[in-house]
Amino acid sequence: MIRKHRVFFVLALCLLGGQTLSAQSITIEQVRDAWGKMSNMVVESAKLMPAEHFDFTPGDPLRDFAAQLNHTTRSNIGFSYSVNAGRLDFKVDPKNPPQDKAGVVDLLEKSFAHFAKGLDNLSTEDLEQTVPWGPRGNQKQITRLKAILIVTSHLQREHGKTMMYLRAKGIQPAPAGSW
Repeated sequence: MIRKHRVFFVLALCLLGGQTLSAQSITIEQVRDAWGKMSNMVVESAKLMPAEHFDFTPGDPLRDFAAQLNHTTRSNIGFSYSVNAGRLDFKVDPKNPPQDKAGVVDLLEKSFAHFAKGLDNLSTEDLEQTVPWGPRGNQKQITRLKAILIVTSHLQREHGKTMMYLRAKGIQPAPAGSW
């Protein structure tokens, strides 16, 4: 009798465990949705800063507002390999990034769209594939999902800095967007 109870208990745990794992899975649709929300949050916040304040910095050694957004742009482009976004279909001069509002926002929007293009070509199963991560010569393999989570975490941190610039100028940032 005890053996039957043990078998039943083990089977029940397996069934419950399987339901819990599938309930916690992240789908590519959820990733795309989160990326869209974060894209809107960052781009709309960038558009709120008046053009004359794109050279504003809260103080040394912090970047000015344009450079802060250009860092986000470079990060989106640099991390896009993890989602197989492919070659850029726009020009970027890393040594001479735009400093004016129109140029900065345009490139920022293109960088988000480029990353999204990679996400559009992925399936939920692709999230479990491994990709190289880290500095060249010292890379390790991590799942594509983990890479995406690192990218979105970085994006949230950088946007937090952007919000400080806006608030220092008395500007309410765009509504938050996340997972």
